[in-house]
Amino acid sequence: MDVDPLCIIIVKNGSRGDRLLFRYPYTDEVTLETKIKDKRPTPYSLITEESIQTPPEPHTSNISNGKLVGFHDKTLSNLFAVKSELSDSKFELKVNDVRFVGHPLRLNPALVRAPTQGKRKPSTIILVNIVFALKATINHDVVNCYHDLSKRLGIALRHEEYRCQFLSSQAKIMLAAHDEATQLPEDGQVSPFQLILDRSLLAQHLKQTYDELCGSGIVQLRLNNWIEVSFCLPQKVHRSLATGLPVDCEGLLKGLKALKPYHTFLLLVERAELLHSLSPDASPALWRLLHVEESHLTPFFTLAADADLTLTQVFMLVGHLVYWGKATIIYPVCSTNMYVLSPHALTVINSQLADAFRDEFPGASLHVMLADFSLPTSLSDKCHPINSPIQQQEQVQQILWLLKHGLLQQLHTYVYLAPTLTLDTDNSRGSSREIGGTGPLGSHGTSSPASTSIPTPTVHEPPPLSQEPVSLISQPPPGHHPDITQDALHRAAVQLSHPASESDLGSVCSDERSPSPGVTLGTTPELSVHHQLDSVLSLAEKEMVMKVEAAQNPEDLKLFAKLCVYFRGHHHLEEIMYRANLRRSTLLHLIEKFRPVLITCQHPDDSITLFSYTK
Repeated sequence: MDVDPLCIIIVKNGSRGDRLLFRYPYTDEVTLETKIKDKRPTPYSLITEESIQTPPEPHTSNISNGKLVGFHDKTLSNLFAVKSELSDSKFELKVNDVRFVGHPLRLNPALVRAPTQGKRKPSTIILVNIVFALKATINHDVVNCYHDLSKRLGIALRHEEYRCQFLSSQAKIMLAAHDEATQLPEDGQVSPFQLILDRSLLAQHLKQTYDELCGSGIVQLRLNNWIEVSFCLPQKVHRSLATGLPVDCEGLLKGLKALKPYHTFLLLVERAELLHSLSPDASPALWRLLHVEESHLTPFFTLAADADLTLTQVFMLVGHLVYWGKATIIYPVCSTNMYVLSPHALTVINSQLADAFRDEFPGASLHVMLADFSLPTSLSDKCHPINSPIQQQEQVQQILWLLKHGLLQQLHTYVYLAPTLTLDTDNSRGSSREIGGTGPLGSHGTSSPASTSIPTPTVHEPPPLSQEPVSLISQPPPGHHPDITQDALHRAAVQLSHPASESDLGSVCSDERSPSPGVTLGTTPELSVHHQLDSVLSLAEKEMVMKVEAAQNPEDLKLFAKLCVYFRGHHHLEEIMYRANLRRSTLLHLIEKFRPVLITCQHPDDSITLFSYTK
């Protein structure tokens, strides 16, 4: 859907009445034609009978070539110069196929600072309203964004009026241009808005705002070279990296709320370019975060330690970067990461992406690279050990390039508790019941990030299992067996009501790290193992679990009882490792031991794929 504005209008109201000061874009032909049609020879000329009997042609649309037409300046000023009772609140009006949205602000002339030089008269403006004309069919979230921009511009303009009478001086320039245009001879007619645009700084600011909204969707404006106004239209900025279609902003906001400490961010622009674009008064915390090298290899909790920030600060800063289209959320690049070709990837032979990839990596072919990921492939399989470090580093950079452009998506392994009616313990261990997998679980070695060593932090005990969401530990009736196929297709984003604390830095990205000395996996909980299993599993599920050979080992049974709450298909291995403070090898061995009642499947993490869903 086209979210570009049709027109931007500024209207003032004061002791001398209301007046439309400026509108952009404007059409010279329409303005002059309207002027000639409405002009009468004398004030005493009569309307002929023919004109009375002939009904006026109804306006079917007020939009022509993406511009606002069919409204006189006086009509717009009467509509937008609202009464004081409607000021300082949202203004929204729908006329035909056009929706007007603004935020009228009331000015207090008593607060206007008196000029230090000259004999400038006090301000007579009591209300100003900056209005955007939009298509009437536009989504309501887009309307709210334009209302927010109108409010930002109005507040900045009011501040400058109180500081130095900027609005009053610009209004005088605009009104003088209107008077000058009406006094020009007919053969030298020119639009008053063209004169205003040449003379008024405020008009140039409004034109810049309109052009940037129609262009990138990001407004970077310094009003009167003093007040900075920044705005991002997410419906314009956020496009699917692969298809270019608008991204569902509701899913984007949900994804920002679902950030986890084991995630990280990947910059979509060059780091030097982003640092150069920051304003001088940008947050020092953002500068420190962006100066951390190879952030795509490091999870958030390590980035927080490296940048001397709290985890909450990192979440807020990264959410800010994602909202402005400067970064996307990924899982840290590790050797066990499983990637597959995105279903939205453009595989056309002659495409701009293919040329850009060839320019970035001379001698490499984009389509050959995509063919390697037509089936799920881990990074360890792609980066062969016999390759030189330079070749491995180039392959990692190629994968990062594919992730930036949305051509790849990562698959995570989810575990489902699926006890069968009968167990064949002799043959069940040799069978592999993987859904969507490419081989035996854990066949891809360790998950150490490429060329990165993460120090071992202090880890505290994660929240007890009793604090898990009720929906994850509800007991089905006896004899009930869940529909595994239906569960495997269920991909709703599940947020944990009690996430781990900032200091709960589990072994997510490295299989060589051992748990913290203060945490022992075999610690006996307050409840007995059987009581713990009863609180999570149904009677039939517990009976089938106890028939597994590994259940005879007390240590394995204790660990299974601790982790069984995660075996409902809502948590992938990396999240289980983080929350339970486990090494990947320990978790994989436990799954293999209880393979008769566990199955695994692979699909993308919903909290990350929310950033790329299209409408």
